[in-house]
Amino acid sequence: MDTAHLKAFLRIAETGSISRAAQSLGIAQPSLSQQLLRLEDEVGLRLFDRTARGVTLTEAGRVFLEHARMMLLSAERAIADTLRLRGEAQGQVIVAMPPSVARLVGSRLIEALEVQSPLVRVRVVEAYNGTIRGWLEAEKIDLGIMYDLHTLRHLTPNRLFSEELFVVAPYGQFGTASEPGLIDFAQLAASRLALPGPQHGLRQLLEREAASNNTGLQVRYDVDSLPTLLDLVEHGRALSVLPSCVALAEARAERISVARLGLTGMHRTMSLVRNPSHVLTHASVRVENLLHSLLRALADGGWDAHIEKNSTQEKEVTS
Repeated sequence: MDTAHLKAFLRIAETGSISRAAQSLGIAQPSLSQQLLRLEDEVGLRLFDRTARGVTLTEAGRVFLEHARMMLLSAERAIADTLRLRGEAQGQVIVAMPPSVARLVGSRLIEALEVQSPLVRVRVVEAYNGTIRGWLEAEKIDLGIMYDLHTLRHLTPNRLFSEELFVVAPYGQFGTASEPGLIDFAQLAASRLALPGPQHGLRQLLEREAASNNTGLQVRYDVDSLPTLLDLVEHGRALSVLPSCVALAEARAERISVARLGLTGMHRTMSLVRNPSHVLTHASVRVENLLHSLLRALADGGWDAHIEKNSTQEKEVTS
């Protein structure tokens, strides 16, 4: 099946218009229409309903859509794997990560790749532990940054970093970024909380800690949106728990106050995870190495985190 036909089909599905898709692809509309007709002949079914306002996917088209995406992605990976033999990193790498990590390193990764490896295209997707694990198992993404909760089964984790977690409250209730307050877990558990949903690694980590203390958490708000969670805390609706990369930045901006959780603090460990049955491309290794470099640079610049040794660096040198 011609990949050009697949690209044409996907662009038409995205735009809902043959003319807009043709303009986006930089080809003549009659040529694009012919590509679509040839694809429909090959499939043996009509993929779009034509209307005066554009086109819409038929039932067969909706079924074909997901397969077309996977076929095109497989073709791109095949090309990238072949180029790997001559040492060129090229192709798309899809990386899923929690919102807090995306806020820390997402745009930095995109910008660094554009400069250092312009043939590598990275797609950053925000999601939570359960969703990321499902995508990895289904091979819908290349890499996932996840909480290391020892529940990754057959997936391959490579530890990235660990950082302290802070309890956050309205500005003035606890301490500042330079002088945090102190709260014990029993006090936290008895407080009204706004936390990410049960599928989030942070929530799972706190639930485990609560169980080990024979207590429960008073979760008033399940919030899978970092901006919304911060608004609830800032307006005094609930306490929450956030990693230092978010909590201390917001405290410095005087939006919230922060407190350490117990005398020794509580930490999260994040791992870069992949599915071992998924092809490890040169582009994926390039992204892994660059992530480690960016995180180490952030730590050298004042971010209080422990950066793990990069175990993929040797792979790239010796492959």
